[in-house]
Amino acid sequence: MLVASRRWLRRLITIALIVGIFFRFFNLDRKVYWYDETMTSLRSSGYTQQEMFDRIYTGEVIAVKSLLDTYQYPNPTRNLQDTIAALAKHPEHSPLYYLLARFWVQFFGHSIATIRSLSACISLLAIPCMYWLCRELFPKPVILSQFGMAIVAISPFHVLYAQEASESSLWTVTILFSS
Repeated sequence: MLVASRRWLRRLITIALIVGIFFRFFNLDRKVYWYDETMTSLRSSGYTQQEMFDRIYTGEVIAVKSLLDTYQYPNPTRNLQDTIAALAKHPEHSPLYYLLARFWVQFFGHSIATIRSLSACISLLAIPCMYWLCRELFPKPVILSQFGMAIVAISPFHVLYAQEASESSLWTVTILFSS
């Protein structure tokens, strides 16, 4: 009886892990790209908000494509030093995520799904980190560590932040790993 219940619980944990991974990548490009995510794109492109305002508020009509190509994706007019300089003006944000985002978009192309997929991939690292933390806290039985992984995998909070182009997933992984 105990073996059958453990087998059932392990299957349930496996299903939770699969569902959690699926939802991290599901419909990444269908949600509204909100203000914080545009600031992520702006900073990783090497601009500050003030620089953008100074350039676009001139009284002239600007095409949306021009705004996107200039301020939301890395382009030839701004290099890595510009990104670092933009991040230095906002020290409250972790520069590692924005630098990773810049390289990610340059390598995989620029789209909403691409920039959000970085956070989704980083959030996958939270699952084994949670397992490791639970193993440190509860050495026996192993099922508790697996249960902890499943909770992080299907937690609406973690899934939501895994689908945003922000450093929240990196912070989660860093906290779990350092714990």
